[in-house]
Amino acid sequence: MKPVRLLHTSDWHLGHELMGHSRESEHEAFLIWLLEALEEHKTDVLLVTGDVYDVANPPVSAMRRLYGFVREVQRRVPKIQIVIIGGNHDSALRIDLPGALLEEGRVRFVGALPRKEREPDFDRICMPLENADGEVAAWLAAVPFCRPGDLGQGGLAELYGSIADAAAAKAGDLPLVLSGHLHVAGGEVSEMSERRIVVGGEEAQAASLFDSRAAYVALGHLHRPQTIRSDVPIRYAGSPFPLSATEREYRHSVSVVTLDSTGTRVEEVAVPRPVRFLKVPAGAPKPLNAVLAELESLKIEEELEERDRHPFLEVGVLVSGPEPHLQSRILAALDGKPVRLTRIIRERSIEGGSRALAAREQELTDLKPESVFAELHRTQHGTDPAEGLDKAFNELLIAAHCDDGEAV
Repeated sequence: MKPVRLLHTSDWHLGHELMGHSRESEHEAFLIWLLEALEEHKTDVLLVTGDVYDVANPPVSAMRRLYGFVREVQRRVPKIQIVIIGGNHDSALRIDLPGALLEEGRVRFVGALPRKEREPDFDRICMPLENADGEVAAWLAAVPFCRPGDLGQGGLAELYGSIADAAAAKAGDLPLVLSGHLHVAGGEVSEMSERRIVVGGEEAQAASLFDSRAAYVALGHLHRPQTIRSDVPIRYAGSPFPLSATEREYRHSVSVVTLDSTGTRVEEVAVPRPVRFLKVPAGAPKPLNAVLAELESLKIEEELEERDRHPFLEVGVLVSGPEPHLQSRILAALDGKPVRLTRIIRERSIEGGSRALAAREQELTDLKPESVFAELHRTQHGTDPAEGLDKAFNELLIAAHCDDGEAV
């Protein structure tokens, strides 16, 4: 029997903007490349593990891009199976919506955990994967981002255990693929672009959550492509390109997974980066005059007329006091240069003493609510928040990010 070849990708975040700058041309370039990669690698299954959209209510252009891509894949690779699961940024209802038209065809959207009479619907969660000859060569358990209502008293471990049992019974001797959208302990987080998710009261889940019978575990949520240490292959495909400046050093890729009776082979295929990310200065922030000198001498190699292909730029300035004209001087130094300024980081130079929250020059987008809460608690009470109080605050954060009744 021929193996089944699966291309695992994730965290597209269609509709994403970076400090007001559109990413539409980058998404278009990625999807064109991905379509060619599906053909080149003779892919049997395309698996997208969540955060298809950047927000629960994405712009029409993002939805049009997704559906247009699916249509084109079906036209050019007619035998391929496509499975798209929902993530914490997605509206489960919106991801599920096309299912009413597609029924049980070769394209499956799984936004919410399929249920039947309030119990997981294993017949819809578990699906056969066909090889190039049309033979069932593996099985997939398509598990989307799980919300509190999806969990019983046994939490996520019990849910995944029951799904793995049902899937393994269907798979028999064939390879079994588990999927999910969550944070597994040991995975490296991108601080500026990954929203914290708490499932069953825990932010990070143990790798032991996944059954040892799995031949491959396909995950979404973390943007750095990475493999989690475990007895089974657990892989985050990562995002297709940087979604924040902190991700500019990532080697973004997709994972091409070959499954057969001899085992699992995973190949990382690098995704071409359509737009560069620049930082001035390259290292730690410098005083304003030094930064201005670097900006004025900045040479951009690309000759791009399209603004949406201009490199992104982050500027770091070391300040010792008020700099009322800082932004205008930086903009003047960049005048005429084909770059898109994303943000200016002001770092205050403080000699000695503690760096209290009020003394820091930080952007609001850099402040993490849980860090602010913990520091204010230490300031007012002299201790870190108790475990119960910290957990209650995290639950409030989750509730604060609800959209249309869905916790994210």
